[in-house]
Amino acid sequence: MTSPQFDQSIPSALEILQQEFGDADSETTLIRDPFGVLTVVLPDSTLCNWDVLAQRLHNTLGRFSPGERQVLLRQSDLIDPDDVIRSPDRIRIPNAPATWLVDRLQTNQDWIRAPLCTHPPLPTAVAFSIKGGVGRTSAFAVWAWHLARLGKDVLLIDLDLEAPGVASVLLDEAHIPDYGLIDWLIEAQNGAVDNALLRETLVDCALAQDTPGRLRVLPAFGRKSRDYIAKLGRIYLPAWSEGHQAYFGLAERLKLLLESIAGLAEAPQLVLLDARAGLHDIGSAAVTRLGAEVFLFARDDAQTWAAYRHLFRQLALSRGVSFGMQEDDLRHRLTMVGAQTDSTESAARRLVEHSFLAWTDELYDAEADPKGMESFEMMEDTAPHYPLRIGFDPRLRGLELNHSNTLPEWGIVKSAFGPFLNGATARLLPDGFA
Repeated sequence: MTSPQFDQSIPSALEILQQEFGDADSETTLIRDPFGVLTVVLPDSTLCNWDVLAQRLHNTLGRFSPGERQVLLRQSDLIDPDDVIRSPDRIRIPNAPATWLVDRLQTNQDWIRAPLCTHPPLPTAVAFSIKGGVGRTSAFAVWAWHLARLGKDVLLIDLDLEAPGVASVLLDEAHIPDYGLIDWLIEAQNGAVDNALLRETLVDCALAQDTPGRLRVLPAFGRKSRDYIAKLGRIYLPAWSEGHQAYFGLAERLKLLLESIAGLAEAPQLVLLDARAGLHDIGSAAVTRLGAEVFLFARDDAQTWAAYRHLFRQLALSRGVSFGMQEDDLRHRLTMVGAQTDSTESAARRLVEHSFLAWTDELYDAEADPKGMESFEMMEDTAPHYPLRIGFDPRLRGLELNHSNTLPEWGIVKSAFGPFLNGATARLLPDGFA
């Protein structure tokens, strides 16, 4: 018998289990290893001919079977049942009653994990884009400037570690600090959480010097940073926190970073995190785990919406999402941003429509419920799918805010970024700007 493809292995196993048990409500857990090999775990009390069922699963799964002796296990056969049954990565399989999946991914696991907190220690916003080149970094730099003009003390962190850009937009060479985020993360991974090092990563930005507020930058690296690639290759690895048997991955370190920043003597009032583009560990940690307000940047084209649909399908499985959109539902914290948009009314409506369709098809609740996410109307401007718009202005192409002689007039900036600045500020500071 020909082996199924990767996409067909789980449906094939579920079909066999349906034939065996019908609609019996027997808790089933599928474990899929990093290579796609599948193991079925059933409660010890399950009534069936275990040897025959194992042979059927093995023959059907082919190369995605670990062998007849391992393809079907009782819960008591597991070396550590809690590692499976209580795994933070155990998610329900849609349209399969009482059936769960533990997917042993090498990367991107945080997309489906529960948030580490519902409220970060400081009001925190994350910039994410599914594709690069949408002006995400520029938008957050302008927003930081806007918040300083409102009198806020703001910290902008460059979390795009594989393609750093915040420092080049906001700082000149003379004002780069000694160390950067990469240095703090690698030390924290090894148990050395040092506020002295953290202070050496922060620098004031001259952009805010004539404002009533303050703007500081934490760049990806500093002048004394060494072995950047070697550090970058290590920061995604999990570690053990302070000698305790606790998972300590990138998301946990970013939460610790926010807590350390909040504990500084001169702590900022607001934190903006510029995450990187793409389906990456940095994005998954920042978007889903920190309890932050998240701004999803999108250019209105077919490639962007196709990519976001892939992400939304995964987010729909997240432990941070619950039917009916409860108060702590992850979707409450997501806001689309239309990047480099055309100023015409027809273009604006197309943008909203494309976003609404992607959300409705993939991320809004599928069943009718008066409190559910599907109750949003397409043109409801408080809905997560309704994009905050940033207009395209050729005068702002290649925006640089690190020299006074290259600063654009604020009126030009406001005309392009105004709807985003107002909407994003209202999301981050819902109780007002005071």
